This record gives sequence, structure tokens and C-alpha cells, in this order.
Amino acid sequence: MKKNCLLAGLLSLAILPSFAGTKIACVGDSITYGSGISNRETNSYPYFLQKLLGDGYEVVNFGNPGKTAGDFPGQVGRWYGSTREHQEAVAFEGDIYVCNLGINDTGVWWNAGLFVQGYQNLIDQWRGKRKDVPVIIWTRLGPDFRGEPGKKAFPGNVFPERKYSAKDNGSSAKRGEAEKLLQKIARKKKTLTMDAYAAMASHPEWYKDGLHPMAPGARRIAQLTCSALYRLRPWRQAAPVIRVDETRLTLTNESARALVLDHGTLKGGPKQSVIFVFGEGSVLGPGESATIRLNAEATSADFGSPLATKAAHAENAVFVPAGKTTAETHPRIQVD
Repeated sequence: MKKNCLLAGLLSLAILPSFAGTKIACVGDSITYGSGISNRETNSYPYFLQKLLGDGYEVVNFGNPGKTAGDFPGQVGRWYGSTREHQEAVAFEGDIYVCNLGINDTGVWWNAGLFVQGYQNLIDQWRGKRKDVPVIIWTRLGPDFRGEPGKKAFPGNVFPERKYSAKDNGSSAKRGEAEKLLQKIARKKKTLTMDAYAAMASHPEWYKDGLHPMAPGARRIAQLTCSALYRLRPWRQAAPVIRVDETRLTLTNESARALVLDHGTLKGGPKQSVIFVFGEGSVLGPGESATIRLNAEATSADFGSPLATKAAHAENAVFVPAGKTTAETHPRIQVD
């Protein structure tokens, strides 16, 4: 009887359905892992990415702190390829891999040839026999605010009023060379690229130690990643619900998946002129809203900053996705 029960149990396990959606493997170092973030399991960027994408996607965090893309002599155990997380990421057989490796490579052990060789080796292993598996790599690495006040380097501690708990270990000196090589790797291995610097470099308040983003920074990285994924494999998007009053315009995503606004425009006013253009990584998660102040000093379209437009009026406001020329291309827009 026990034997039959055991056999039935094994058979039931064997026929359990596998995940049928898109599997996304987030591979990398401490920034992917979520080092320094309170409750990292629910505040790391892969977690926020899962919330943005919703059902139909499985996002798994395979980050391991301190790991490198290159396999450098004297740094036993630091190469990401030697980790359990790497082996699990390979076995996961992700549909897409997103990698942030590179920041830990530029220490005193730096070797350009080994960096390129090691990174390409990792990409080959993630793809395995599935040569067409997309890989997105950070070719502009996240900012490093460490160092003495006034010292400028990626972007360095150019905010004199801020004190970080970590000091620059000299790794920033080779950052420029590493990023050029990352572009070379991307071209050779035909990967997609992602800029994790531009949208983060003006937000030192997102960093406690100067290198590892806290939850607000991790959320911003998730938005940038979501934008990159949408460019890779666009999904059908619901239109934002738009509400306008005398002082502000509010867009709300009432759908179950992220709304990517990148480079789209808002048109409104008496002549339906362009009143706002969204920047890279402008993403609204399910149930989220973005408010734009009208008739105010225009500020960045970065979702990490206040949004404002000099336009005084926004009646009959419509959102026009990038590449579209008329509001009629988005007929489901609702205007209060």
C-alpha cells in the first residue's frame, strides 16, 4: 500500500504543469541581489520587476554579492560562473536573461582580456543550445557615488552635503574602459543593452553607502528593465486613464500589467499641441498614477523626479505612443 501511494505521489509530481509564461532570469552581483536593502526579498529590483509585469511572467533573482564577470587569478570564488546561482540560472532555462555584472571587475585584479572572455563564457552558458535566447546587459553600469566630497568619477561624490558609509576602493578608475568593452561584448554576442546610469546618477538620495541603491533606486531599475523588455517583446498595452483639472494632469494605469510611456507624448490644449514628452524608463505599474503639474517650471520626465510642464491648458488631453502621429491611434483613452 505504501509503495503504491509513493508511486502515485511521484506520478502526480511528474504531471504538474510547468510555468507557461515568460521566464526572466536576473543574474548579477549585489545590486541584483539587493544588498543593503531592507527586506530585500520584497524590495530588490527583480521583485519590483515582477510586480510591474504581473501574471504571465516569472522573474527570479539569481544575484550573488561581490561577483565578477571575469575569472581573475587570485580571486577564487568571485567569478559569477563558479556560483550556485549561476548553475541555477542555467538550469532555469530562462526565456530572457538580464545581467548587471561589471562593477566588481575593475579593482586591482582588472584584466581586460579575462573580463571579456569571462562575460562571453557566461552568456554562452545561459543560452546553451538555445542560441537565440535574448540577453540584456548593462553597458552603462549603475553610478558609484563613493569617494571624498567633490571628487568626480561615475559620478563620484559631487554632493558635498552627503556622506556615504562606503569609500571608493579605486575601482572607478577602470570604469570607462570596462563600459567600452561591454559594448564590444554586446555587439559580438548580439545582446541587447541597457543604460543603468543616466536615470540614476542624479539621485544620490537613493543610496546609503554610495554604491548599492535602496528600495526607491531598485524600483527605478525595475522600471528601466521593464522598458527594455517592452522594446524586446512588446505586449498589448491598455491606454492610460487621463484626468485633468485646473492645476494638474494625472495618468493612471488601470490595467494588470505595466504601461510603458517611453518617448510617447501628451497632447492637449486648444490646438492639441505637444505638452509633454516622456523619457526613457517612464513606466506605470498596475494601479499606479503619475501627476504632471500644469503651468509650472518644466522638470525632468524621469519618473524619479517631479513632473511638470509649462503648458497652461490640457483640455481634451490624449496620450500618443511613440511612433504614432494621431490620437486616433489610441482610441481607448478616457478623458474626464
